[in-house]
Amino acid sequence: MDDLTHLRAAIAEAQAAEANGEVPVGAVVVHNNQIIGRGQNRVLSDSDPTAHAEIVALREAGLALKNYRLEDCTLYVTLEPCAMCAGAILHARIARLVYAAPDPKAGACGSVLSVLNHPALNHKLELVPGLLAEECGALLTNFFRKRRLEKSSARILGKEAPTKEALVATKKTPKKPKKPSKNVSPKKQASSIRMLDLHIKRAAKNLSSSRHVELEKAKKRLSKKIAKAKKS
Repeated sequence: MDDLTHLRAAIAEAQAAEANGEVPVGAVVVHNNQIIGRGQNRVLSDSDPTAHAEIVALREAGLALKNYRLEDCTLYVTLEPCAMCAGAILHARIARLVYAAPDPKAGACGSVLSVLNHPALNHKLELVPGLLAEECGALLTNFFRKRRLEKSSARILGKEAPTKEALVATKKTPKKPKKPSKNVSPKKQASSIRMLDLHIKRAAKNLSSSRHVELEKAKKRLSKKIAKAKKS
């Protein structure tokens, strides 16, 4: 089996990821012309920020060989690996990396960073970029275009004017302000008079004798009103 066939297997993994609502990236690990590890983006499904397609495939291949070193293995992936995945590829001692579309935002094989085959690192591997790049790039472009359209539609629908039925259901009838009652109850009237009497007594301490006489007369009138209020 050739590189195209194995990369097609990686594309199938990417399509399965898209069907699950994930970014469509897929990968396979091949040893002795046999696929020993398959992976697809699972960051959402597993709530795992490390569950990129390459990492998932490397884990499965390590279990298959019962070794964390994946020497003499080729990794096929639909998108240029990021820095995290490039580091995992180095630690696994992958012999060949075949990837399709470049990643101008996070690619670590030359697009943004050059992690692989760095002169300061001891492990070197064969890089084969750009195989089926157009097809895999279109898969990602269509996915993100569709997602943007869905988000745009959701915003538009959220800003639509509510229907008449919704307005009727949510509209609240404003409460009418209560009018002050013209009729004051006898109890309230008597209480008010008593409070007034108390204030007069306090004020009388600083008044002249002539004022005291006037206050006494006022108090008598108040007493009569209190008595009248109690009877009614």
